[in-house]
Amino acid sequence: MSDFDRRGAEAKVRFGTLFGHDIVVKEREPKGYRIGEIDIPLRQSRTKAEARALIAAARHGARVPQVLHAGRFALVMERMPGRMLKDTDASPSTYREIGTTLASIHSAGITHGDFTPANVMVHRGRPAVIDFGLAVFSRDPEEQAIDLLLMKRSIGDGMFRHVLTGYQAHERWKAVHERMMSIDQRGRYKLRTEEDE
Repeated sequence: MSDFDRRGAEAKVRFGTLFGHDIVVKEREPKGYRIGEIDIPLRQSRTKAEARALIAAARHGARVPQVLHAGRFALVMERMPGRMLKDTDASPSTYREIGTTLASIHSAGITHGDFTPANVMVHRGRPAVIDFGLAVFSRDPEEQAIDLLLMKRSIGDGMFRHVLTGYQAHERWKAVHERMMSIDQRGRYKLRTEEDE
């Protein structure tokens, strides 16, 4: 089944085909440093939460992998075609659509948790968001602002303004953006203070 394996911090990821369709199998393996009474329910709950987040995001119009099967510790998902955003020279319109996609995710009450160019696939100029392993259900502007800030710090102000234009599709975009600016300023103040010491 597998033609390529990758091991992340949270899971082992295998790529392959099933009935002629490209798939991803993401399996959360036991952690030797955790006792079974903690490890088993934790892996189960994280797998279930990721599946729920992907399904909810898709229902709100976000381009995300379709969940084909959710087991106790593994998800079988559609493999999104394309290349990671970090490996492309994406256009401003692609960045706007990234913002619109994040707006859909946040409107579904989901915070991605790792919204970076490594978790956005681009195919023919169309972005899709992947890896909801750190996603949580939250409408808290502070948590949603962190998603925006991670992308801003990853791509810089020039392209981020296009993301923000697309993000305005989120009904609470102003509150989230203001919170992002506040978090960014706190972080800059902290860095300056540490450098002064």
